[in-house]
Amino acid sequence: LDWWLLWKTLEENPLFLDFILTRCDVCELVVPLCYLMYTSRKDSAQVGLVHICTFILLKLSGERSFGVSLNRPFRTKLPCDLPLFSGSHADLISITLHKIIVNGSYRLVSLYSCFLTIVSNFSPYWRSMSLVSSVKLVNLFELFSSPKFLYSGEKAYRHLALLLEIFNNIIQYQYNGNQHLVYAIVRRKDSFGRLASLTLPKAIHQCQKQFPSSERPEYDADAADAAQVAALSIQDVDEHGNPIDDEDDATSTTNGRDTATSSTTVSGTGECFVPTEAWLTELRASLPLETVSRLLQHLVPVVDDMCDRKNGVVDEIEILEVFKDITMVGLLPVPHAIVIRKYQPNQYTSIWFTAFMWGVVFLRSQKPPIFDGQCIELFQVAGEDK
Repeated sequence: LDWWLLWKTLEENPLFLDFILTRCDVCELVVPLCYLMYTSRKDSAQVGLVHICTFILLKLSGERSFGVSLNRPFRTKLPCDLPLFSGSHADLISITLHKIIVNGSYRLVSLYSCFLTIVSNFSPYWRSMSLVSSVKLVNLFELFSSPKFLYSGEKAYRHLALLLEIFNNIIQYQYNGNQHLVYAIVRRKDSFGRLASLTLPKAIHQCQKQFPSSERPEYDADAADAAQVAALSIQDVDEHGNPIDDEDDATSTTNGRDTATSSTTVSGTGECFVPTEAWLTELRASLPLETVSRLLQHLVPVVDDMCDRKNGVVDEIEILEVFKDITMVGLLPVPHAIVIRKYQPNQYTSIWFTAFMWGVVFLRSQKPPIFDGQCIELFQVAGEDK
């Protein structure tokens, strides 16, 4: 219950949150959070713990000082099979969350948007992304833009919108020092191009090929549970903490502010999702592809020219050095406003945390048993076959 107590203190006491951010080394808190999430990602009995850790990171990521602090180098050796990397605590968070997405419990699917929201919140302050983080984030873009994920639900593209926001924040505000991410984007240019040139006939064909009428998607992008309801209470604010009230401005700056968990309506008919013209229009309006497209439009010819001059044999270090000398001033769109999504508590999160707390109390009160599991209505008690 230690992490639950920490979460409740952060949620109920703003002065404690300020103390953690200004008087303490917040990175000392990030490391055990990431370790617990990483080691618990496959354990269905630890899903609640991963939720708590996620909400703590989401709460902290809503503060600018947290994002700046994450640039501190990470040199701790954790007792787990975390991929080796040379970078900062921001890299630690992104690599941990990537591993949970690609190799975690299916019951954590509803947290994907929260994971990406966390990274999006601190991305404008990420000074130097490691090679490992760069590759893994672009890999996530390829994963979520694949037919398996893109057509798994009507709002499945919300993950892509958050990833593009991460890329845009770094390109617009931290271009110098993030050549690894730029190079990773250039190498996967086809993934961005396919999404930008997507047409309705192509979308319908891909959807029907991936999900025949007799099959349901394994990944349900529109599944709703406590974590998704919780994210509905995320509030968009600017860098100075001022709420973004104007609906048009919010849409233009966040490129789909509902990406945190916009699917509040869940289809109960059992019908598979089929792309429509309205869906494609909404997808194009929600995905902020312009910045990445401009970047590729300028840098891809530079790389192609280098390859032509050296007969296709170009060292990666040479390309990174060229990217360091290139300025994107005047070539990219006008920098967008920095948008931070702050967690806001509501009655649904309160119900979830209450059920979680009493669930832990129930499990720890079995010797001797104090409660009758058949009489509990707050949560479901399932017996485990021996």
